[in-house]
Amino acid sequence: MDMDFVLKIIINKPWLAYTLLGFAVILGGIILWRAKNGDSVSILGLNLQSDSQLTEMEKKVRSLDEDSKQKAYVIQSISTLAGEISLILSQPDKNFREHRQYVYNYLLSSLLATMSGNKGNNPKICIFIDAGDGTLKVHEAAAHSPDGMRKLRLSIADSAAGYTFQTGEPFFSGEIHTPGSRFKIHPKAHSTYHSLICVPIRTGDEVLGVLSVTGDEERSYTEDEKMFLMAFANVLSPLLHLELSQKLKA
Repeated sequence: MDMDFVLKIIINKPWLAYTLLGFAVILGGIILWRAKNGDSVSILGLNLQSDSQLTEMEKKVRSLDEDSKQKAYVIQSISTLAGEISLILSQPDKNFREHRQYVYNYLLSSLLATMSGNKGNNPKICIFIDAGDGTLKVHEAAAHSPDGMRKLRLSIADSAAGYTFQTGEPFFSGEIHTPGSRFKIHPKAHSTYHSLICVPIRTGDEVLGVLSVTGDEERSYTEDEKMFLMAFANVLSPLLHLELSQKLKA
């Protein structure tokens, strides 16, 4: 249709112009409302969608991508650890102390990387074993002060880690300070955290120790990360069993 002809009609009949303008405003409002609510709207071949909806979709895609990378990293780390521990077990008398320390260094650094998805977590890792006096002592740790590692003792009868050591059941809390929690504040603690996971390191039914991680923020960790921690504990168990057996022989 000739645009001059259309313009003449609109000029000669202003009510028509107002009618068309009204329809345009209503149509535009409907389109914007639908796009804002996440509907995909097509006009003249162009797809319209709200920025907020695109942002949410981008966040979900980014989250899925990060989860996938984290799981791939955990699988790779556990595979490496399993290979190194198998090597130590096949040659237990060959440079045991040196090889053992390499494995623990790799284990602890891998755990810190795995549990540090949220920058506010500031995870601290501990491997506890029986001190023989009703308490658990630190066997290896990461992100704890040297003095803290030397002096830290947890009651087996009255602590979250002690509960896991006694029962073989994991302890998992996103807010350890809620009433009724098994967690007890250590009287000499220098820092406050809100999240805690404790998982058993076991051989069969025997619990050898406890692998624990703290998080500064509430709900620092997910069920996936609890499962990751359990997987690391299972891979570690043959090495810890060998170490404890050697100490008993000595």
